[in-house]
Amino acid sequence: MNSFMSGAILAIICQLFVHSSVPSPLVYAREDASNQQHAAGTSDNVDQMVNEYMTHLETLVQLLHADRQTQKGTDVIARGREAFDKALSAFPDETVVHAHALFAKLCVKAGVYDEATSLFDEAIRRASLPLEAENSDPSTLADTQSLVDELYLERSRSHNQYIGSKVLQWHAANDQGYRGGIPPETSPWYPLSYVELQLGIFPFPHPQTLFEKATLITLTLDSPEEEIQKAKPDDEDAMNATSRAWEAYKTYQESQSVAFVAYSHGKKRYLAGGQPCGDDDYGLVVGGTAWSKHAWKSSPFSYDKTKDAGQSDDLYMGIITFQHVLISGRDAVISGYQGNCNVFARHSYVNLSNNIPLVTAWEIMDATIEDNPMRMTYIPEGDTSSFGGSVGKDSNGNDALLIPNPRSNNAGFDSAVLLCGYASDNYFHFITEVLPSLVVMRNRIKDIFKQQQTEAKDVVVVPNLHNEFVEGFLRLLLPEAFDDKGKLSPHIVQWGPWKKSGGGSGATYSSSTHPIAYTKRLATVMWDQPKVAPSPLNGPAHCLTPKPLIRAMQRVVLKSVGSPTSDVSKRIIYCSRSSSSTRRLAEEEELLSRLRAIASKEGAELIVFEKQAASDATAPSPLAAVINAIQLFQSATVVVGVHGASLANIAFSRIGTTIVELGFLIPQAGHYLHLAESLELKYVGIRLRPNSRSFGATEVSLPEGGVDKIANAVMEGLKRAERMDGGDEL
Repeated sequence: MNSFMSGAILAIICQLFVHSSVPSPLVYAREDASNQQHAAGTSDNVDQMVNEYMTHLETLVQLLHADRQTQKGTDVIARGREAFDKALSAFPDETVVHAHALFAKLCVKAGVYDEATSLFDEAIRRASLPLEAENSDPSTLADTQSLVDELYLERSRSHNQYIGSKVLQWHAANDQGYRGGIPPETSPWYPLSYVELQLGIFPFPHPQTLFEKATLITLTLDSPEEEIQKAKPDDEDAMNATSRAWEAYKTYQESQSVAFVAYSHGKKRYLAGGQPCGDDDYGLVVGGTAWSKHAWKSSPFSYDKTKDAGQSDDLYMGIITFQHVLISGRDAVISGYQGNCNVFARHSYVNLSNNIPLVTAWEIMDATIEDNPMRMTYIPEGDTSSFGGSVGKDSNGNDALLIPNPRSNNAGFDSAVLLCGYASDNYFHFITEVLPSLVVMRNRIKDIFKQQQTEAKDVVVVPNLHNEFVEGFLRLLLPEAFDDKGKLSPHIVQWGPWKKSGGGSGATYSSSTHPIAYTKRLATVMWDQPKVAPSPLNGPAHCLTPKPLIRAMQRVVLKSVGSPTSDVSKRIIYCSRSSSSTRRLAEEEELLSRLRAIASKEGAELIVFEKQAASDATAPSPLAAVINAIQLFQSATVVVGVHGASLANIAFSRIGTTIVELGFLIPQAGHYLHLAESLELKYVGIRLRPNSRSFGATEVSLPEGGVDKIANAVMEGLKRAERMDGGDEL
């Protein structure tokens, strides 16, 4: 091949393989008839062929670099195909790969994955020809193999994107048509099969894909036997829900471990002011006991063993204090600053890939090798403002998410009390995790509000007040957080993407869905999670707060609202999900008719409880709504509802109240059983009809005879309350 040709091709190849770590990938021609024919031509003819070939390759490169927003995918592919065909006509040698590889990458960009795969296969075949030739120059074989390896890698990336697009399409269809619920015509088994394919492409798995797999496995735990057999015909363990629940749990753990490796490589890239990890502070730290061993200070609490016999002595509960740390992500994950590479996860269900700065290029990552400078910053959920970052050029001139030092320009806090954590904007997690933390730290928080500062450097980090219930409980338990005009204290930092409008808005720390902040000192309440769900669920537990903390929270909240004023001695509360996007009960009208009949016969009051939209003109203020809910559930005799956030209000119910949960026989669904046991409530679990969509189903249904079972449980609850009032039962 002409020397000019080799140089020109090298220039294009360097543009083509922007991710390659190979310094000078070349294409070597096979000594065949085609090459001999080219060699027989005049130098001018060859140069003319090369120039024309290069012109069409440059068109492909320009299309690759063009802004996606300014061109339609079909137009890009049409122009690319024209340039590709002309390039092959200009230089019809089957040993050159550039046109195929460039057009393949263009197809990937436009989402035409099937054609991209075929083009990569042909490019790989062409690039491999020198490796098969008997008279190849040994000195060039290493570069040739590097090119082949890079083409294989590009093909794998394309295949990975294709499979990922299938999963995204599934989620998008559910979001668009069902507000995120999973309709009956599909199930999580469908995307789970694609996610498992994704994980088989590269030797080093993507932590977000692992997290997705674990979540999808959890959703399918309540599947009917026939669906399991259809989806997993050769997997004997698939029929064992407990075994698969542990598989999901271990996959969540693996996701965290892989994310930590990517985080440590990000430290070497100086993301968020990071530095290469030191030997003393390096590790993924999960759970209260582990936190206490790495904390600057640990202050465990004691508890009354006569009241809390179910509380295990080996479960840590306490106030943890750290120095010089970062808080980041929607779950407010704590991690070390600069060369301190500890990451503190409250439990194994925290999605670290969505909460801490990471590098990407999972297909080449290896914890045992030096950091590859070509690795890019991972952009969680496609949010280019993640962690205060913006898209710019990295040291290699490639587009990348650049994450600045959160401490730049003296930013950050002197001290912070952290009340946020895993899914804190979810009502259940707020009630059972944020409120107990607030109660424990309340005096410390009040001392912060007493400080007079024009610029607050000692702060309390809370979930965003965009969630009306957050404002309501703050006004109830921490009225000092608002001034006489209702304005939020500057010491309160709202953690999250939205800013509540109105007089009580205060300031949101970051408009990003993935905020980040530095603090010199941080205090938070932490505890160990029970490893196993309460019987009869067994399997791995999910987000169960220790009983003493639940009880302490209830005492403080009920004292703050006082006793309910009601002349009704017996009250049935039905928690409706009719306006929700998930888990609407198909037999709700039939059930309500039956409950009305029972209430009429027994002289009880039936109340249908459903959250009012904040936009509803008749909706009470956030404080009034919170007080109403607390007093309502405090007065309940029986509470009935499908597994969902409204049932979190049983945290305010009296001892002996009967709780009838319509739920799932899934270990990770033990939230309300645990809450009932913590507060000495009478729990009755009625399993819904098996459904492979479980928590995500748009609609759930009762098994045969389900309405009768609920009615019997309600009747027994009313009679039990009468016996308790008469002193016959405790």
